[in-house]
Amino acid sequence: MFRFRLGSFPVSVYPSFLLAAALLGYAFMDDWATLLLWIAVVFVSVLVHEMGHALVALALGGRPEIRLEGFGGVTFPRLPQRPSASKQILLSVAGPLAGLALGLAAWALGRLLPPEPGSPAATVIQLFWVTSIYWAVLNLLPVIPLDGGHVLQAAIEGVRRKPSAALASWVSAVAAGCIALAAWRVFGQPYIAIWFALFAFQNVTRARLAQQEAQAAPPAAPQLRDAEREEVDRELARARAALLSSDVDAALASAQHLEEGEGPYRQAAGLRIRAGVELARGDNLAAGLHAGRSYTLWQSPDAAVVAARANQRAGERERAQNWLRRALEAGAPPNAVREDPELGPLAG
Repeated sequence: MFRFRLGSFPVSVYPSFLLAAALLGYAFMDDWATLLLWIAVVFVSVLVHEMGHALVALALGGRPEIRLEGFGGVTFPRLPQRPSASKQILLSVAGPLAGLALGLAAWALGRLLPPEPGSPAATVIQLFWVTSIYWAVLNLLPVIPLDGGHVLQAAIEGVRRKPSAALASWVSAVAAGCIALAAWRVFGQPYIAIWFALFAFQNVTRARLAQQEAQAAPPAAPQLRDAEREEVDRELARARAALLSSDVDAALASAQHLEEGEGPYRQAAGLRIRAGVELARGDNLAAGLHAGRSYTLWQSPDAAVVAARANQRAGERERAQNWLRRALEAGAPPNAVREDPELGPLAG
């Protein structure tokens, strides 16, 4: 991973981003030189897309941070409070609009100063046109975690005037399934079909977790055996060490081991590990849902703290404060909470 600042915005670029760009381009590029141009164009296009989000977040009073990883990028707006539905929609569409502007600029440059056909300049202009325009249109589809999916959730919550993660996830799952089917049967695009099929599965999982968090009541805590506590402490220590060394698979293995064990204490700890993994990945919605489900099984201050942190990063300030209050009630050290740079302001 390497980091740099683009104006006031910190940017982190993970090796997985460059690797994914190379894999996407390898099947379509004729030679290594064109592949390298493709990777550079993808880097610039995605960065401009994320800059659109970051500029709007800055205008809304946030402290945005950009991260490029996997098959795209993500901008953490770090807003002081949860945005209204209209502001969330503006924040979500800013990225695709920035991408469209970049693509149109490349098209206009090619028309005003036509490059030599087949030259590197012609290739770069064409790649900018394809990546910026196509990616912007794709991102506006109403499927979480795409920008269009966030627009969908903001619109639903604006109409219902209450959090609607479950409903938005169900709608996203149906939309993703329809897009996957159309990509496979109508347009003959198997990669797009697989991609949206995975989105459909992810949204079904998110919807179920959100419903469980909303409906389940925390049970009374039963007595723990020393062996059970020692096993959980051991797996938690392994998971923390794995996350510090960026070994996500090892951390998830500890989570699965605990989730397959008996009793709510083990299972809650496994979900807490999953929440930590998603928090490290930047999927704040999934992190908050896993942490909330963990707290439902076992009211630990750690689970509530993770849920508060995830909601704070997602801009859900009120929900973050509610989770922080639960964390303090469950035994989180008040001094540690007040001294935490992220949670301290929530504690007042």
